[in-house]
Amino acid sequence: MYCPNCGGTIHAGQYFCNRCGLATTPTTSATPTPPATSPSPALNATAPVAATVGAAQYSCNPQPSRVAKHLQILGIIWIVVSFLRLIPAVAMVFFGHMGFPFMAMPMRRFLMPILGAVGAYLAITAVVGILVGWGLIDRRPWARILAIVVGCLKLIDFPFGTALGIYTLFVLASPGGEEEYQRMARVS
Repeated sequence: MYCPNCGGTIHAGQYFCNRCGLATTPTTSATPTPPATSPSPALNATAPVAATVGAAQYSCNPQPSRVAKHLQILGIIWIVVSFLRLIPAVAMVFFGHMGFPFMAMPMRRFLMPILGAVGAYLAITAVVGILVGWGLIDRRPWARILAIVVGCLKLIDFPFGTALGIYTLFVLASPGGEEEYQRMARVS
């Protein structure tokens, strides 16, 4: 059976989709259940309680896990921040190779390699950030570990990188976060 919302696989007995958290009706097994026999009048007082407990299992609307709620947002933030980082990276690489015709030669020789190196560093970190965001949105198995590592490195990039690193660690490195992510991850 497949989820009508996201197309994810739903196995027999599941009450919600592991990818998007949509509540589903559990599929019944092929073996029929025996019909219920009416209890004796002395036991009749406990029958409604048992019936309401069984009905509560099917009527509850399970909430998606914390990882499922925040994963899409986290991936989008990684992509947006990384694209914004590409703008100064391209400018620095461009100015590092173009040179500064209005500056004296010793200063040009000093600034050109520095700007080129800083621009290359920014470009590489932007590409890695885009890769992290895409992997999280697509729920790739490798994306969680890469996001945690890059999120830890991003903590020193104050203030926006620090916030993104903290949010990444809050979502992905929380207790039980690995199991939740692995349940949602696509095997590629």
